[in-house]
Amino acid sequence: MYKISPNVNIEVTKDGLKAYIIVWDEPKDYSVNTDKFEFDQRTIEEIIGKVKEFLKVGLKEDKLWNIFSDELFNEKILIAEGITPIDGKDGYIKYHFDLEKKISPKVLEDGTVDYRELDIIRNVKKGDILAELIPAKEGKSGSKVTGEPIPYKKGRTPLLKYGKNVRLLEDGVTLVAEKDGHVEVKNGKVVVLDVFEVENVDNKVGNIYFNGTVVVRKNVYNGYQIKANGDVIVNGIIEGAYVENEGDVVVKRGIQGHNKLTINSAGNVTTGFIENAIINSKKSIRAEAIMHSNVYSNGDIILIGKKGLIVGGICRAGGNIHAKTIGSSMATKTVLEVGIDPDLKKRYEELSEQIKTAEDNLDKVIKSLEILNRLKTANRLDNKNTEMLSKLLKTRETLESQLMELKEEYQFTKSKIDNLSNGKIKVSDTVYPGVRIVIGNSSMTVRDELKRCTFYRDEGEIRIGPYWE
Repeated sequence: MYKISPNVNIEVTKDGLKAYIIVWDEPKDYSVNTDKFEFDQRTIEEIIGKVKEFLKVGLKEDKLWNIFSDELFNEKILIAEGITPIDGKDGYIKYHFDLEKKISPKVLEDGTVDYRELDIIRNVKKGDILAELIPAKEGKSGSKVTGEPIPYKKGRTPLLKYGKNVRLLEDGVTLVAEKDGHVEVKNGKVVVLDVFEVENVDNKVGNIYFNGTVVVRKNVYNGYQIKANGDVIVNGIIEGAYVENEGDVVVKRGIQGHNKLTINSAGNVTTGFIENAIINSKKSIRAEAIMHSNVYSNGDIILIGKKGLIVGGICRAGGNIHAKTIGSSMATKTVLEVGIDPDLKKRYEELSEQIKTAEDNLDKVIKSLEILNRLKTANRLDNKNTEMLSKLLKTRETLESQLMELKEEYQFTKSKIDNLSNGKIKVSDTVYPGVRIVIGNSSMTVRDELKRCTFYRDEGEIRIGPYWE
């Protein structure tokens, strides 16, 4: 309480932000010998002057005048308000990825739910911004009604923590990925993992799409898929699943493909066994046994271990095929092709099918044109048939042009295949009858059981020589 005069008191709140005045119409100081105060202009001015000396901020001077002019006595009236400080705002870390990635199956356009698409990986690429430190914002000081400053509370700036494969830019506030991989916050640090490891690929994990290497501690189950930019390592088996990657594939136990495309890799493929699977490798394939599968390698196909077996299906290698045993005593149909780029051979076969389809379509168009031309000669061609004749003439022209291009590519591809015939098939134990051998554009079928031999091409013919490493 601050006394301005015997009958005027000022009360300031504890925080100093508000001031109230009480004007008594009778003195509270009994040492003053008067019954009632008379407020003339001069007295009011003196009181207001003293109030202004005390209250330096936020004084409502007009209101103060009104208290006296309206004789608002014996009331506690607010006459001044200070300035409330504006506290600083805490800084924070702005993450450019979902901190809490919820596992949720994908809803397809038709309303069905694909429970294999759980989208559990946060893929990032080298150079991607991962997080930014947003610094604390400055506050603004306040002021008490008496003029004393009120400091603001400063905002806190969090610590930007980061770890493996993450770099802090020179600005000191931005984190970026140093590698492709999976980003997460681990022990409070932003990290990028270039190896993504799971127990199994199943309904708990869903399909995996990852920028780095995938390690599966056990198995990859039927219907699921892995697509990775790095290696794929499976310690168990791949059963009816699909793997596509840029690195190597290692499946320690084996691959059961259920007669589907199972591996499509730009790297080497190494596994225990391959059974009822379709395998594509841009490099070499190594296995202990290949059974009833279609296996295509731009490099070598090498059978290792005690079995070293190829039986059933097609094995096509751009380089050599090396096995211990090929075929079976049951004369299981087994085809081995070497010395041809599998992609080139596949394109050659596609062109052959496309040429046949184009020729069939062209033949149908020509027959239809013959019928319409006979109608035209007999003046029996109505408007509808005239329009059809015009369309068929254009279709014939298009098909003839397409057919010419297909045949040119077919001949070019064939000539390349004819010139690629350097592969060999090496058998360290037995080749059984019924095995078909193809080297370049030459082929033969094994009629009798053969031991320790090498198949090679010489002067356009397939020769059989002794086995050598």
